Amino acid sequence: MLKSLQTRILLYSLLIASVPLLILGIISYGSQRSLLEKEAKNALNAGSLNIVNETYNYLNERISDVKFMSANSVIINPGYLKEEKSDELKKFIDAKGNYYGVLHLNMEGDVIADTSNKMIGDNLSKRIWFKEAIEGHEFLSDVYQTRTFSKPIMVLSAPVYDDAGKMIGVVSPVFRLEGLWEMMEKKANEISDKYPVNFFMINQEGIMISKKDPNGVMQDSALKEMGLTKGKLMEASLSDDLYSAENGEKIYSIQPVHTIAETENKWFVVVGADKKQVFQPLNDLLTRYLTIYSIVFVSIILAVYLLTKTLVRPVQELVEATEDFIGGKEFIISDKRSFEEMEKLNLAFLRMMETIEDREKEIVRTEKLKYVGQLAAGVAHEIRNPLTTIKGFFQLLKSQDHDTTLIEKYSDVMLHEVDRVNAFVTQLLDLAKPHQLEWEKFDLKDFLEEIIDTYTPSNPSYHVRIINEVTQSVFVYSDRNRLRQVLLNVLNNSCEAIEARGQIELQQTSVSQYVKLVISDDGKGISPEDLINIGMPFYTTKPDGNGLGVATCIQIMEGLKGKFQMESVSDEGTKVTLIIPTTNRLIK
Repeated sequence: MLKSLQTRILLYSLLIASVPLLILGIISYGSQRSLLEKEAKNALNAGSLNIVNETYNYLNERISDVKFMSANSVIINPGYLKEEKSDELKKFIDAKGNYYGVLHLNMEGDVIADTSNKMIGDNLSKRIWFKEAIEGHEFLSDVYQTRTFSKPIMVLSAPVYDDAGKMIGVVSPVFRLEGLWEMMEKKANEISDKYPVNFFMINQEGIMISKKDPNGVMQDSALKEMGLTKGKLMEASLSDDLYSAENGEKIYSIQPVHTIAETENKWFVVVGADKKQVFQPLNDLLTRYLTIYSIVFVSIILAVYLLTKTLVRPVQELVEATEDFIGGKEFIISDKRSFEEMEKLNLAFLRMMETIEDREKEIVRTEKLKYVGQLAAGVAHEIRNPLTTIKGFFQLLKSQDHDTTLIEKYSDVMLHEVDRVNAFVTQLLDLAKPHQLEWEKFDLKDFLEEIIDTYTPSNPSYHVRIINEVTQSVFVYSDRNRLRQVLLNVLNNSCEAIEARGQIELQQTSVSQYVKLVISDDGKGISPEDLINIGMPFYTTKPDGNGLGVATCIQIMEGLKGKFQMESVSDEGTKVTLIIPTTNRLIK
């Protein structure tokens, strides 16, 4: 394909135009991708840090609330009744609005005041937030989903001291997460106006502790979605680089959350974005580049076509004229004006063709004379030997008395010699005259079995075993009698090459619209010097042969639109391949 002038010009033009565009596109694409990655990194990291800071402030406000509540004069004074303390706690809830309820517990963990009045008297001393509070710490629990509250909650706790500084109990408000989520959503909306982001908060186990949909809080794990392990979560949160999910669909910024209180678990704010949306400008850029490339390619192809049509047309006309000349037609070149170099080439070709015609005529005359001489010599040789024998016997009979026994003996010999001459003439005629072929479709397997069953070697002393490996039906399209003649000739030659004991194998393979029938023997084979001449009339390696058998087989197979091929190795054997059509579409 690349040998074509038109193709080469097109290829070189495309390379010259497309390589700079491709390099420019790659550089621009890489630069744009780096810019988008940097923008996404800055936006997501800044957004996650902003949410972390706001979360820090929000949680610390809640801790300040619980500290303020623990210092309330009613709460720290044992002289107030539990109803009065409960009323005071309700005032706190009404004033703040971020809490579901508040508990006040004594040092034994018994609830002594409750805004809902449902848990008074319950002992909660085993709760972690109570244990941390009586150790003197403000404590922030993990997120919980309980039957008491329909939505996820978070528990705060702080120790309560009397005026003398003695710890007398614990105050524990339960605050709602809606406020935290609203704050996070507000800050997340400020991250990017180019693409949406999703955000949530997880603990160190990877469990969701805050997200827009409360269903699944403290149930869904984000680690699987993000392709993270617990060990890598902390590592990713300490890195400035964005973390890419294992499936490659999302990127995340992970930041740890800090508070001034003790916490049950470490928390992390996660802000993520869809990679497709982040890199959508790249897809738009790629589309623009492809459009430009397409326009350039089409323009180049059109320009090259118009240019090469002018350049290639005269060359194609010269090629067609040359092919016509090879096919036997007259060499005619178009008289249309072309560029100067092409006109010179046409004139040179014209002179060359005239010279070739003259040389070809001379060669044909020489070859005809040579072939006639070879044919005459071969015919003379093949006929002279029987005639010499017949002449000798006639002279012998003439010089002797008329002995009936002797006459009969010599007559048989002379008749045999006459038959030899007749057979030779028949072979010559068979080689020379065309035959009316009788085309038909038949099963090669049955055809071979029929020939093998009736075949008898020309010499009874030959002990040859014929192995037919054609066991599957395969139909060929040929002249049954002419193909039989070829097969019998090949089998006879194989038997004569084997001489004493050996075997002949028949194998078949199908190739496209042909069947390859391979006949191989383990006879004495043919030398390379003789093999190149096999098939030429009157050339033979057999003492009593005339060299017409293989020549006739080759001619028959060509007439049957097939091929006759021969391979041989001295002292190893000979392989003959007959290529036979399987369809009449090859017959013209």
